[in-house]
Amino acid sequence: MNDLHLHVMFALGGGAGAVLRHWLTLQVTHDLPYATLIVNVAGSLLLGLWVGYLGGEIEMSEQQNRLVFGFCGGFTTFSSFAYQSLQLNRERTFAFAAGNIILSLVLCWIALWLGLVLMA
Repeated sequence: MNDLHLHVMFALGGGAGAVLRHWLTLQVTHDLPYATLIVNVAGSLLLGLWVGYLGGEIEMSEQQNRLVFGFCGGFTTFSSFAYQSLQLNRERTFAFAAGNIILSLVLCWIALWLGLVLMA
């Protein structure tokens, strides 16, 4: 499989993930960054499920690897998480920002771990 094909797979996955994230953020409107938390946790769970399934008995091909990581990379958003945490510190309190950071990191780690465990 040539590099161009693998780049296209990554781009297709990333594009699909970004479109789904955008749609989801339009559905979840709130003054706190719940939509970003939801997509990041869901993306972590999804990555854990896919890697657990494809990386278990079935070895993940390079093509599947690019598609999965492209989708999850396009779907989740660390930059929005960082910006929204900064905004929470500016507009509310440091406690809101710290809570967002801790909650996001803990829930994303648990979701990834849960996905891997469920597929083991």
